[in-house]
Amino acid sequence: MPRPRIFGYLAVLSTLILAGLVTYSLYLLTAENIEYSGTDLNKINNFTFYAVALPLSLVSVMVIGTGFWIGWTILTIKVVPPMPDIADKKDYSKIKAFFLCLFTLCLGALLLYGISIKNFWALAIPAAAISLVILGAIFWVGIAIITTRSTLPEEKK
Repeated sequence: MPRPRIFGYLAVLSTLILAGLVTYSLYLLTAENIEYSGTDLNKINNFTFYAVALPLSLVSVMVIGTGFWIGWTILTIKVVPPMPDIADKKDYSKIKAFFLCLFTLCLGALLLYGISIKNFWALAIPAAAISLVILGAIFWVGIAIITTRSTLPEEKK
């Protein structure tokens, strides 16, 4: 078996195992002995909290900022008037861009407020979203490696 295909299988297998562990810890363990509503992050050391919260919030704010930037670019871009046959259709892109900007501003404010009051969910939701996106990307790359045909000729023995 070619080496890239082995790496593809390892990527798919590792992401499936990690996704299984996340699912197990979120759904099965919570029923047994973890109560998220009682988690009080105010009891831990400030240095420990911000050592975890700062990198996570920076990544989250960058993602939210990218969404805002896309919306703002759509709102402020000057476009050439469309051709007459297209002009009859309604263009809702500016309205959608406005709501994208509004949504990202609210999301960013909620994130920063949640981190300022040391809310568990302010860290848990972005961490889960970022982790699942990264695991999904690795899984997709693994599947792409596994299913890609090799166009190189095989060496003759």
